[in-house]
Amino acid sequence: MYEIELKAHVRNRQKTIELIEGFATFCGTTQKSDTYFHLFSTEEKKESEKHLTCRLRHESHTGPDGKQEERNLFTYKSKELRTDSNGASYEVNEENETLLSEPEALRKFLFDCGFSEAYKKEKDVRAWTYKTDYGIANIELCNVVPLGDFLEIEIICENCNNEDKINDELKKILVKSGIDLNDIEKKYYSELLKEASGGKNV
Repeated sequence: MYEIELKAHVRNRQKTIELIEGFATFCGTTQKSDTYFHLFSTEEKKESEKHLTCRLRHESHTGPDGKQEERNLFTYKSKELRTDSNGASYEVNEENETLLSEPEALRKFLFDCGFSEAYKKEKDVRAWTYKTDYGIANIELCNVVPLGDFLEIEIICENCNNEDKINDELKKILVKSGIDLNDIEKKYYSELLKEASGGKNV
């Protein structure tokens, strides 16, 4: 499965929520605690940019009806940042994900295989879905500590045959949510977190 996704800075959180509530279906809130692991391809670990990345995530979800649920996920994905003809950036990700019953067992396995803990990311998420001609769009208003608010919009598809059209649809939803296309963020969260930490490797 492929995710075609974009994210943008949110300047007015309340206005964005009000606009999205006018056209999308509310799905609840989720606290996401992510730990990323890197396996470097050389011995110069701190200087090499080439590494495998995977993620352990703990989610605490509260549905629209108030029902609460917790789960643990392991994710491995290949990510590619692309730019459309107008210079706007979006991601195309091939994601592989599975539920975990014992995350600590996998954490130990990763360390024994040579992975190291790279960085952590905390997200406080408010989520909606919206039906499009290309499938269901997942819309998430995310507060990412210490970076602030972002709107993430993604459509999951079997292949990338309609990549350009899906990207156009994502931008339309972004504008519908009151976000200027100039606020689309080109960098990965890992890069933004590195900048926020004063240049420390993450």
